[in-house]
Amino acid sequence: MINNILKISEYFNTIQKQEKPFKFLISKILIRLKLSHLFNFKYKHHILKFYPTFLSRVLWINPQHSHSGDEAENFIWNYLKKDDIFIDIGANVGTTTLEASKKIGVDGRIFSFEPNPRIFKFLQGNILLNKCKNIQLFNFALGSKSTDVYFSDIYTDESNSVQEGNIGIKVKMKTLDEVIPKEIKIDLIKIDTGSGYEKFVFLGATKILENTLCINFPAIATLCKKYNYDSKEIFDILKQQKFIVCAIFTPNILTVLPDDFEPESGDYIAIKNIDEFLKRSNYKLSH
Repeated sequence: MINNILKISEYFNTIQKQEKPFKFLISKILIRLKLSHLFNFKYKHHILKFYPTFLSRVLWINPQHSHSGDEAENFIWNYLKKDDIFIDIGANVGTTTLEASKKIGVDGRIFSFEPNPRIFKFLQGNILLNKCKNIQLFNFALGSKSTDVYFSDIYTDESNSVQEGNIGIKVKMKTLDEVIPKEIKIDLIKIDTGSGYEKFVFLGATKILENTLCINFPAIATLCKKYNYDSKEIFDILKQQKFIVCAIFTPNILTVLPDDFEPESGDYIAIKNIDEFLKRSNYKLSH
């Protein structure tokens, strides 16, 4: 009895701490009743369904809420131009894919990857809702080789990842090089596996990277260690492909990172040509 009272008290304290407590409570009820998908909401330049995922719920409660992919979405919106070709690796429910679709227009092209079958259905739903015709969706993981892997399936969808052993759900893994024709010129790749798996995706994309102008990617030391590698190895792979690794520490200011820079946590930009990057974006080079 006392334990139940304590749990209820703790739950109400959690609600009271929320930015929008009433909407937070309603979101929980809708998901519990399996009714959340009946609600649509405006997010940036498109419409999303309120699917039963962590990210969908956060954005339904407050579409202005800053989330883990917000910085990347803002960069992508500023960088992409009409008719560009864009690759979204780790699409989740489609927030970045949909922003890119709006920016590049009907003659642009998007390749969007989401390995989790449950989240992929929600991604499909959001693409259909927005009637996007320039997006090609892929429901498998990307890595350094073609094989079967196990992928986690937890509610906090931004944290799902490739698992060791037979834990989670079985999914196909392919390399980016075998999926995307190597002759296609890629204007931008955004990758966010949410787990530190970026190194292996890049190892399976050597041909595609030759024809890629820019990459937006994270390098988080603690996540990389999960797969037994140092986050700096991501930088080394990209430099071997003739990319210049940069960061945006100050809004609209591009900083070229020195060779001895040790990435701990953050989003980074890899570009082939600094002058071309500055010409097509609203960024300036730091001195």
